[in-house]
Amino acid sequence: MVKPTSPPEETIDNDPTLESLAERLGKPEPGIIEALLDGTTEVQLVERGRQIASSRVLTDLRRLYATAHACWSGASKDKREKLRGFSPELLALAVEQALALERLLEAHESAGQKKDAARATTDAALRERHSRALLLRDQAYEVLRGVAGSGKEAREELAQAVGTAEDPGALARGLTQLAALGKRYLAQKKGPVAVRAKLMRLDQDYVARLEETAEELTQAAKTAAARPAGQKVTSGDLDRADGINLILLEQIVRVFERANEQDPTIPRLVPIATRRLFSRSTRKKATETPGGGGAAGSGSAGSGSAGGAPPDEEDPVEGDDAPV
Repeated sequence: MVKPTSPPEETIDNDPTLESLAERLGKPEPGIIEALLDGTTEVQLVERGRQIASSRVLTDLRRLYATAHACWSGASKDKREKLRGFSPELLALAVEQALALERLLEAHESAGQKKDAARATTDAALRERHSRALLLRDQAYEVLRGVAGSGKEAREELAQAVGTAEDPGALARGLTQLAALGKRYLAQKKGPVAVRAKLMRLDQDYVARLEETAEELTQAAKTAAARPAGQKVTSGDLDRADGINLILLEQIVRVFERANEQDPTIPRLVPIATRRLFSRSTRKKATETPGGGGAAGSGSAGSGSAGGAPPDEEDPVEGDDAPV
């Protein structure tokens, strides 16, 4: 006999939110979640939750829990009997955990946005410092080149001091070395170097400016490279919460699946955003031949008794190690 087609799930736009469901269902009793998770390790929860993004889990929770609540609220005593394994208390717990996941995700994303904004600020500050330091280094090179004169040895020494600007550290070293060279020139109070230093306006203030700029650039580079402070909500926290919610969702989906098999007017709860973690259970109905036995001359080993072979079943959730 062909199984009647299940009615479509409710997907109306005004489905109740998780917050409104929580108000209707009330707060679950303390200790229920601990009892439900008894026997499940933290590692198992995190591993299960790591398989999928929290936002996808929440997408299905909001839709399916609204459908489950609507079905139960309008169900007759007979339909509620077919929904054995489901209760308002279980749904209240599931909604509470869904809201907890929602809050964790919001906190995690908010912290991530703040971290990105802070990183952008420090990177911009480093770029500005680097640009200013590079201009100053090039200027200092010209000033010291004028002071050094045209001697080959002096020019080679200057070229060695200026270095490169391939990264902030190299540029800061170049500025520091140019400052040191400038101090050496200023130490010569008489002679051609002293005369050229005066003409080029090389003085102690300018040397100090080179050193300060090198220090500022070094600090800016350290700030930009520093790891951000630990976030209050880690990826592990989210994975654990995802794992808990997937266990609860699995339990409720299973109950509605079995109830739908008994009464097609009871809607199935079909995951969409998390569908890759779920697969609809399949049952193969045994074919009964006239007279209750196998067809004459079939000769197939174990071709079936009067009741046929037991149904094959595939669990709705892959890797089913939930304690429920």
